[in-house]
Amino acid sequence: MKVTIALVGSQEFCRQAENIVLPHNMCIDYYRYDSPSEAPRLLEVLKPCHVILFSGSLPYEASEKILQTISIPAFYIQQNEHTIAITLLYLASEKNMAIHDISIDIKERTHIEQILQDLDPLSSVQKPAIHELQSNSDLQAVVNFHLEHFRNGKSKMALTSVHAVYDQLQAAGIPSFRMLDPASNILRAMEHAVQQADFARSEATKIAVGVLQVHQPEELPQRTIEILANYLQAQWKEKEDNFFFYTTLGTIEFVLALKAFVQFCESLHPVSTLSFGLGQTMIEATDNAMSALQLGKQEINKGVFMLDEHKKLHGPLPATKPSIAMRLDDPDLLKISERTTLSPAVISKLRQFDQFRQSTPFTANDLAGYLAVSRRTAERTIKKLMDQQYIDTVGEEMTYSQGRPRALYKLKIAIN
Repeated sequence: MKVTIALVGSQEFCRQAENIVLPHNMCIDYYRYDSPSEAPRLLEVLKPCHVILFSGSLPYEASEKILQTISIPAFYIQQNEHTIAITLLYLASEKNMAIHDISIDIKERTHIEQILQDLDPLSSVQKPAIHELQSNSDLQAVVNFHLEHFRNGKSKMALTSVHAVYDQLQAAGIPSFRMLDPASNILRAMEHAVQQADFARSEATKIAVGVLQVHQPEELPQRTIEILANYLQAQWKEKEDNFFFYTTLGTIEFVLALKAFVQFCESLHPVSTLSFGLGQTMIEATDNAMSALQLGKQEINKGVFMLDEHKKLHGPLPATKPSIAMRLDDPDLLKISERTTLSPAVISKLRQFDQFRQSTPFTANDLAGYLAVSRRTAERTIKKLMDQQYIDTVGEEMTYSQGRPRALYKLKIAIN
């Protein structure tokens, strides 16, 4: 199965990446910016994908807040000694530029210092002027650093890691050069992103069992079990005032990022206690879930706990503040709602559904189960989306029983 990478980078970086011959197992969607600060805005219109790859640390760090609301892996291409060494070699051989005549901005000062140490262990090589980029770097301050050194005669050329800085230096008439991005580095980063996306999908399918232990049956609302089963997309059974839910780790991790689910879990106390267990088998996961119940009682902080297959206790969950909410006032959401006549709440749930399934194709039955509606209602929802081109038919799924094959669909709604 192909992995779709959302590549977020500068105009120039994306142009370079487009020329790389890709392996058969990946495809790239490009999201271009003029300044790293624009990266978070691009994530707001992200199409369904499996992993996000940033061209550098600055756009990644600018996007950290919004990345907390996205359940797929995200990485950035790290600047390393190889990148810097190749750039310095090019400037020396093609531009006849000595190292000490350069002003340079880089993410890690130690990288260039190590290169200089390798060139001359006695450290007699003159160092260039170095500006170390920080996560909250003011790009104008980086531009001013290079301007000052050039105008004071301390450097003859500015070498920058930031394309937006390069553009400003060029506009100011300052001799400047962009840090080279070797195609081999970019391709390795893409391959790493594919590996991490595959690993995330593998982890998400781990067997998980939830146990709801009821302390006051008469106080438990009648629909609680149905609501919990729908959140967890789980089959369930009852045994001695305990309700067992059979699901996956990926589902648990996803719903724990939902504010609505966390609020639902809080409403379960003190009438009942919820815990989860992971394991290589259903039996092991069930045993670990029961152990998590007992171990959770010994903890000072009460809440939902999970015991993994390595007997490590996690909790209370969620470890971080849930960030996925029903944003019913989102302008894009309201626009889709108006076009399809579906409510903003349904559109928001559809976005969550797409995240939950990591943008994989689905059937009307899958959607009906997630929305807790009938198949006929799910089919009507799909038709409204299809009429406005927010959904595509991408294939068919054969069933073991008699009847027509089930259509497979894919959403085309931004994932966050």
